[in-house]
Amino acid sequence: MSVDPGDLAERELPAAAPVPDALRLAIWRNRLLGIILVLLVLTLSALAARVVVPILVALLFSLMLAPPVRWLTQWRFPRTLASLLVLGIGIAIGAMLLNALARPALDWVAHAPKAVDQFAHQLRGLWRPIADASKATAQITQMTQTAGAQPQPVRVVDSGTPDSIIQMLSAAPAIIMQIFITLMLVFVFLQHGDAVLRKAVELAPDWQAKRGVVDATRDAQRDLSAYVLTISLINLALGVATAAALWAFGIPDPLLWGGVAALLNFAPYIGPWVTAICLAVVGMTTQQNIWLGLAPPAAFVLLHMIESFILTPMIAGRRLALDPVVIFLALLLFGWMWSIPGLLIAVPLLNCCQIVASRVPAWSKLAKLLGT
Repeated sequence: MSVDPGDLAERELPAAAPVPDALRLAIWRNRLLGIILVLLVLTLSALAARVVVPILVALLFSLMLAPPVRWLTQWRFPRTLASLLVLGIGIAIGAMLLNALARPALDWVAHAPKAVDQFAHQLRGLWRPIADASKATAQITQMTQTAGAQPQPVRVVDSGTPDSIIQMLSAAPAIIMQIFITLMLVFVFLQHGDAVLRKAVELAPDWQAKRGVVDATRDAQRDLSAYVLTISLINLALGVATAAALWAFGIPDPLLWGGVAALLNFAPYIGPWVTAICLAVVGMTTQQNIWLGLAPPAAFVLLHMIESFILTPMIAGRRLALDPVVIFLALLLFGWMWSIPGLLIAVPLLNCCQIVASRVPAWSKLAKLLGT
């Protein structure tokens, strides 16, 4: 039986059912409530920084230390002993680094005002012709003024003990307590991580859902551990290379500035700029020649470009790449909420969210938003 094309054209497709106003209103209401909930969570996180920051830092460290703990448990080590052993090795390495870098750091903090003044003097030397012209103009202007002007008093600034050292010493007990709480949380996460996973599996409705929870959790934990460990090793390599370059230029305490470069590299864009500025101050205050003083920041910028454009894409790949706009917004937000610790953990937290969102089908839009 043939069908007339004209009859097909006259037929109308069934129109989509209109969305009731009550349902549309409920959808917008739920979205507004979600936005309000997010704002409340961010505000509470900013107010409870002393509680939230140790938890997040401990979570990142526990993810980084989870693979060696799991490897030791496969060799019939008790989980408690494996967690204590891995955590003890990490504490020993951290204590050695802190012991090696604490004294030079305090010395540089004590001499920071003098170094900044010397750096400003070096910069003025670069623009000496302009300064001489400005000085001549000022002298001509002064000659045209009345002779009865009273001289302005000169302020004398006392260069005693810097206030920054006093503030650091007064904040030492609180910092020690924060470190102790963070280490305790790391041990708890390493010790009871599998117990939390078993509880999540028990809440799943059926066997297939239980299997999905286990697979997604294992994969996410493996990716998160690999990411945190990979980025830490890359930043450590950048710090070592920076220290070697500074040692070649004869900069005092190269290990200190290598550690600063490695630590600040966890905060993209902002951290490398701060490191380059610090190295410019250090170079121009320790070198006789101004252009030799600019060699340390130039060497660091070159090493950072190699790390950013060659080393990190080759090792980490593009799979965990984040959108630059999202990175800037996260740095601003977390820096406002938690100051320097927020800047350092912003990008690792974003990568963790991206990895988890890519494993949950309902969060696929969030994974696309965070990724490039």
